[in-house]
Amino acid sequence: MMVLEPIAVAFTQLRANKMRSFLTVLGILIGVGSVMGVTSIGEGMRQRIVTEFEQMGGSSVIIVRPPSQWVLKDGRWVRRSWEEHLLVEDIKRFSEECKYLRSVIPLNAGNAQLKFQKAITTGDFWGVSADFSEAFAWPVEEGRFISPSDLYMWRKIAVIGNKLKEDLFGPESAVGKEIKINGQRFVIVGVMSEKRVFEEDWGNRILLPFTTAARRLIGNDYLDVFFIYSEGTPQVAAAVEEIRKVLRRYKEHGDEFDVVTADNQIQEVNRIFNIMKIVIGGIAFISLLVGGIGIMNIMLVSVTERTREIGIRKAVGARRGHIITQFLIESASLCLFGGVAGVLFGLSLGYGLSLLIARLTNEYFPSVISVQAMVIALVFSFSWGIIFGVYPAWKAAKLNPVDSLRYE
Repeated sequence: MMVLEPIAVAFTQLRANKMRSFLTVLGILIGVGSVMGVTSIGEGMRQRIVTEFEQMGGSSVIIVRPPSQWVLKDGRWVRRSWEEHLLVEDIKRFSEECKYLRSVIPLNAGNAQLKFQKAITTGDFWGVSADFSEAFAWPVEEGRFISPSDLYMWRKIAVIGNKLKEDLFGPESAVGKEIKINGQRFVIVGVMSEKRVFEEDWGNRILLPFTTAARRLIGNDYLDVFFIYSEGTPQVAAAVEEIRKVLRRYKEHGDEFDVVTADNQIQEVNRIFNIMKIVIGGIAFISLLVGGIGIMNIMLVSVTERTREIGIRKAVGARRGHIITQFLIESASLCLFGGVAGVLFGLSLGYGLSLLIARLTNEYFPSVISVQAMVIALVFSFSWGIIFGVYPAWKAAKLNPVDSLRYE
């Protein structure tokens, strides 16, 4: 009863002064709700990015790019006096000299105009290897994918995305049809299934043997990027060191090559979201501070309004500790009420923002709020009530019972 009675009194005070109580806990409600709502969207976005990385091989993938031809020097961009590139022979070097690697997926790219009879469209061509489909979890929907013999023979074959297939052939089958890519004839051997990565539709991609793309469309053996897969996540660090050694051995500027792991990218994403959480937390703290001051204010008013009640309780034997406990529990109950309302508001806000983003982007966008976050929010709200209730409780406890009974 010692705990339930003050809580009942607190809710009686809420009902007796509905508008004042609502305005008092509004700061707590907004602070907790806004943090949880925005954080839920941020966490949903973070999880989605991690999922997208998993579609590209997860934490075992290592991305290798050649040095940029432009560097920032003295505040302006200048062109390097040298160039170095990833070459076809580098695939063999990595495969033979790095024992922690599972596969090396090269990629070179460019823009293309596609023509079939009178239908004309544009897309991006990617020169890839035979392992690309499996590595990127992008299955063929119709026909077949690129084979090792296609790479060896520089065959003019193509596998197109589902969107290009609809643009050029409509409901008809595309397999076996001949199209022109940048004026050169290619035979379609397969159609890829639908796939989106980082909100980008891959349906307008044309996949070619990277040897064919290099020799027939690009005109050189340069490769834009290597997606290198280690034997597993524990071997990533050792694989990166092996890759760097190979680059130093065969490249004059091997240290300038960009070697990035998916884990590095995920850590960078987490760093950005942590900064976002700190900023949101700062804004929420100001809102909670205002709410806490409001709680203190209403409790001081409550002490003044209930001076005679306090005097009567002291006259019949209530000690200072009893009075302090009474007002601390009332203050904490007010904040806890604001915290519960804030959690519900945050859940609604996160869900509403999720629906809005999904409608604007035509993509599913999750809102993620953990039970742990809700528990922390409620515990923090309760603690905030204790902190801002200490002074009013102390002021109530030190009232003289005789003076209190005379108070009108």
